Amino acid sequence: MRLLIIFLSLFVSFTHVSFGASELSKIKAEIKQTEQQNKQLAEKVQSSEREISKTKKELVKAADKVSSLEDQRAAMAKKIAELDAQRDKISREMEKNQGRISDAASSILFVASHPNFDTDNMREYVLMSAVMSGTAQLLDEEINRAAQQVKELEKIRDARAIEKEKLDRTAKKYTNEKKELDKLLKTRSAQNEKLRSEHSALQKKLRDLSARAKSISELSAGVGSSQMSEDSRLSRRKLNLPVRGRVVVRFGEKTALGLKSDGWRVRTRGDALVMAPADGVVKFADSFRGFGKVVIMSHKNGYNTVMTNLGNIDVMLEQEVLAGEPIGRMNPDKPEMYLEVRRGNSAVDPARLFKEE
Repeated sequence: MRLLIIFLSLFVSFTHVSFGASELSKIKAEIKQTEQQNKQLAEKVQSSEREISKTKKELVKAADKVSSLEDQRAAMAKKIAELDAQRDKISREMEKNQGRISDAASSILFVASHPNFDTDNMREYVLMSAVMSGTAQLLDEEINRAAQQVKELEKIRDARAIEKEKLDRTAKKYTNEKKELDKLLKTRSAQNEKLRSEHSALQKKLRDLSARAKSISELSAGVGSSQMSEDSRLSRRKLNLPVRGRVVVRFGEKTALGLKSDGWRVRTRGDALVMAPADGVVKFADSFRGFGKVVIMSHKNGYNTVMTNLGNIDVMLEQEVLAGEPIGRMNPDKPEMYLEVRRGNSAVDPARLFKEE
């Protein structure tokens, strides 16, 4: 009996040790599997971040190409329109000249076909001859003018043909570059899907802020700005405007309503591409009364930029964008951006940051 108890004790001890070793092996295997999964996940995150970074850089290049081509094509189209106007003006002048030349020629032909050398009519004939002499000189001038106009018209036609050829040459290139830009924008949108789902609560908060804010300045102050830092590069370096165009109202000038402007008004092409003026984070991307669709970005060293009258927006809240990355397009029906720069609670003259085209 005693031997049986000893045997059973040894069996239980051995089984317990074997079971413990087996459990430990399972735990170790699970830890190893988890470590591998974490490693794979980290690699996926790094790969995703690299892809996003690559997409952003490609977008900056594509946006610059598309915006430049749009500018070139707009300039060519404008030149063609100006040449058409010149052509029409000269054509109208030539029609008038033809009438004057016809009248002068008819007068000369009439006198030449009705000569009269009677003494009684000599004085009248001499006077008529003098008038016809002047008419002949005028006819000669009109013919020379007409010849010059024909030359000018030929030059205009040649110049128009050149501009039209250049415009046609860029059409295919523009179409391809535009397709590439649209494809990259779709890629970026897909990459930002996670960001989209995470910020629904923030979007609601900003919509509430938009409803309460009475002015664009209040809206900008409400979204906050980046913290002040030692990095003053944004203050020293001149940036490109977020949209290609011409400044028509400057900081401090009176607006149509007689108020002092806290920013610039930039006249643009309809549907012009809008790009981020500097690296930063999107703090507001929605409609705001009287200003169309608005994008507010926060940049280094406490600066915010406010861009208005967009027709569509291609970025979302809290999205980080690079300088030159496309963020939307202007409203074709209101191609004038109001651009405001703020630092803290104060409006800053955009001339400190932006270079005019």
